[in-house]
Amino acid sequence: MKKKWGIEEITLVIWAGIALVLLIPATLFLRGSFPIFTVIWLIIPLMVVLRSSEAPRVGFRRISWRIFLTTASINLVLLLLVSMAVEPWSHTYQALVRGAMAAVPVDTTFAWLVRFKGIIAWIGLLFFSGLISIFGEELFFRGWLLQGLLSRMNKVWAIVIQAALFAVPQLLAVFALSPTQGIIYSVVYSFLAIGIIGGWAAAYSRSIWPSLAAATIWNLIMVAWVL
Repeated sequence: MKKKWGIEEITLVIWAGIALVLLIPATLFLRGSFPIFTVIWLIIPLMVVLRSSEAPRVGFRRISWRIFLTTASINLVLLLLVSMAVEPWSHTYQALVRGAMAAVPVDTTFAWLVRFKGIIAWIGLLFFSGLISIFGEELFFRGWLLQGLLSRMNKVWAIVIQAALFAVPQLLAVFALSPTQGIIYSVVYSFLAIGIIGGWAAAYSRSIWPSLAAATIWNLIMVAWVL
């Protein structure tokens, strides 16, 4: 018997659906590059939920405020500690962000900072990344992929494999960085910071909410720091 849809399934389908619909007009409006990976990250979990009627299968589940705040805070603090350890001398995230903003066409996530000034630019970056681009990554990797791995193996291996697979598409950015920065971005930022630490938060809470909140806030802080 197919599970009856609840608020989680309805919310996810509406959220992911709106995100997908907005990608084309947002890209045209911002004159940015079309984020094809974001489309993939959104569509696969969305199809899983449409077929199974189970949002928790992609990490989209309600958790208590205590677990959310505790886990998201630990996640964010660890992300910032990693960043403070490597960014001041490597300038890796700075090079990444400046390269994305200087690209032709500009990376759509960061295009807000190119097309607008002041508070509007930062609000646009915050909402576009949190509701679309970072949401897509978290839904796919810390949601659908990690939750699927957790049902088949122990937690440590599930987190490590998910983090390694997350780092693979991030390697495209390596070509725009120096060799040292490329290693730091792919290994330290992508695999360790977002993959392992975010994976721990999602595995512990069985939800993408803590890692999504932490990654969105961390990205905003990092961009403000390096620009």
